[in-house]
Parts: sequence; structure tokens; C-alpha cells
Amino acid sequence: MMKIYRAILLTAAVLLFLATLATLSLPYGFYTFLRIVVCGLAFYVAIQTRDSIVALISLLVVAILFNPLVPIHLPQPTWRIIDLATAAAFIRLAFKPARTQNQ
Repeated sequence: MMKIYRAILLTAAVLLFLATLATLSLPYGFYTFLRIVVCGLAFYVAIQTRDSIVALISLLVVAILFNPLVPIHLPQPTWRIIDLATAAAFIRLAFKPARTQNQ
């Protein structure tokens, strides 16, 4: 289960990184797909997280920002920063050691 969880987080991080590349002229459908994946993943991880309230709130903010049903429109440079920050957060979550009940 943890390997699948890590693979999903890393896949989302790669998609977010690709979205930030200025040289790529990606179709609008890619960004819609990105919103669906990131929003769903952020919401799922927020439900699963029991580490801290800060992580929970941060993930819910990411889910709201990437919400595909009511999109938030921001300038492209702002989205690049958000995409990179979210990709970094997902990578951090993917490699964060799993907590055990004894900790």
C-alpha cells in the first residue's frame, strides 16, 4: 500500500513540475487533468493524514486551489510557483517515514 501511495504522490509531483516548464505548450486538457489528479490526491491525503493540523489544512488549501469544478483563475507565473511548491510538498510526503503506533 505504501509503495502505491508513494508512486501516486510522485506521479502528481512530476505532472506539477511539467506544468511549470515555460517551454512546453500544453493543451488545456492537460491542466484540467492536472486539476483533477492534484485535487483528488490532496483531498485523499488530507483525509489519511493524522500527523498535524498544519498538514491537514495545507492539503485542503491545495485541494481547493486545484478544484476542477470551480476553477480558481490566477496569472500563469503565480500558478508556476504554486505548482512547484505543491510538487515539493508531494515529494516530501512521498518520502516521509511512515509513523508507527509506538511513536
